[in-house]
Amino acid sequence: MRSSEKLSKNELKRLIRVAKGEEKADLVIKSAEVANVLTEEIYTADIAICGNRIAGIGSYEGIAELDAKGLYAVPGLIDAHTHVEMSLLTLSEFARLVVPRGNTCIVADPHEIANVLGKKGVLYLLEESKHVPIRFYCLVPSCVPSSPLETSGGIITAEDVEELLEFDQVIGLAELMNYPGLLNCDDEIIEKICKAELVDGHCPALSGKALNAYVSAGIGSDHESTRFEEAKEKLRLGMWIMVREGSAAKNLRNLKPILESRHAMLVTDGDRSVFDLLTEGYLDSVVRRAFEEGVDEFRVLQAVTLNPAEYFGLNSGLIAPGRFADIVLLSDLRRFEVKKVIVDGKEPVFGKYNYPEDAKRTMKARKITENDLFLPAGFARIIEIIEGEIITGESIEEVKGIDTARDILKAVVVERHKGGKNIGKAYVRGFGLKRGAIAQSIAHDAHNIVAVGADDAPICNAVNRLIDIGGGIIVYDGDFYELRLRIAGIMSDESAEEVAKRLKAIEKKLRELGCKLRSPIITLSFIALPVIPKLKLTDLGLIDVEKFRVVDPMIK
Repeated sequence: MRSSEKLSKNELKRLIRVAKGEEKADLVIKSAEVANVLTEEIYTADIAICGNRIAGIGSYEGIAELDAKGLYAVPGLIDAHTHVEMSLLTLSEFARLVVPRGNTCIVADPHEIANVLGKKGVLYLLEESKHVPIRFYCLVPSCVPSSPLETSGGIITAEDVEELLEFDQVIGLAELMNYPGLLNCDDEIIEKICKAELVDGHCPALSGKALNAYVSAGIGSDHESTRFEEAKEKLRLGMWIMVREGSAAKNLRNLKPILESRHAMLVTDGDRSVFDLLTEGYLDSVVRRAFEEGVDEFRVLQAVTLNPAEYFGLNSGLIAPGRFADIVLLSDLRRFEVKKVIVDGKEPVFGKYNYPEDAKRTMKARKITENDLFLPAGFARIIEIIEGEIITGESIEEVKGIDTARDILKAVVVERHKGGKNIGKAYVRGFGLKRGAIAQSIAHDAHNIVAVGADDAPICNAVNRLIDIGGGIIVYDGDFYELRLRIAGIMSDESAEEVAKRLKAIEKKLRELGCKLRSPIITLSFIALPVIPKLKLTDLGLIDVEKFRVVDPMIK
């Protein structure tokens, strides 16, 4: 257990006395239907809470008592792999939405803000977490930048990893995305791995001896499987499988047999739009989806409580003496209808954290002109969007330029951290725009400016307006429809409701322009990620991820 989580001598003595019934508990949840995710049974009992720990299960008296007759008590949900920044909200605002729905603990990889602000960005999130009623752990971003095939604003070195691991809330090394670098025994990557006791993985489609080598390096988990056979091969080698179910990437249906294993977890990977957070929920929504798919109740609950707690060594995930008192009371288990949430032994109180000014001045891009976007006619490699996936396909077709009739649009990535001249450009199919353009400063992982448009002029207008407002999301079609993301160009300092209102106007306009994607902003954000196959676009150019190199968008 981490030093900051250990009880003092007097606290431990009182916990023991309360557990023995010699002193009243601070709070007793009376007559709850306790769902024991370890023994896979439900029974009626009181839950005694002393400070922030569960003291005992049985029959107890408390200074305060809460009648839970007819309510199910389950451990607070743990999202084992998320990126808070992807919600477009601060951690404070994110917690305000998700905690009342039963999500009491997250394990975050803050590589989104780290790619913009480096180590300083991670420290800002750790500081904010002190003011937020959610149990917050994080892993040190392992690949900032995610690959040498893009320009990021921040860098996390091996020395930074060592320094950040000294924090009690920092529990390991985050997803090792640069698996080609690991397999080639890159010194920097190996040094980072050697500094951490726990290392998360990220290895889409890796198989055979290459996968064996990856696992042999001590990589413990993976969340990138999209096929059952792929997940099973990784499971056979001892990996913990994180089954991702988000707003854009949905892998639960294909991978649900994996949930029979105690080495399985359900995660969001941060892929929950603010709309879904407001209307459907967070990990609680994923739980309901798993129930709808017919997965056994206890297998589902284990995947979001006990399993992640065991993988990460957390003192959570089970309603038992000595565990943190993170408890969710439900009126209906399968519908996961939340009546009350207890975090750290008490009802949550929400506040707000103000980010320093340097976190709000990160847009350093130079403005672009139509001449910057020229591509010749000829045979072109086209990025093919796959609805519901963050992987992309590739096609080769003859083009004379943007062709909306064939849904061939232009994609552009503009470097925004150092004021350089790097501009990547290529053709993309799947967005469906008939006119106008969209530009945003959310572009995994480096968060440069990414844009897609039906003409060069609106692309330039959208990108240049984005630079003027300091980051966010812009749709241009004669008028601007925009959402400002002042914090690192990826998070808003406004309420979730205001963010959703502005996003709704943006997405409504995108539909009017012809886009039929369910999550166009999330989809756009991933076309710049050069660690997910097949074709991606960064400020350095078109990337063939499988060959791990820049390729010409035109076939000569």
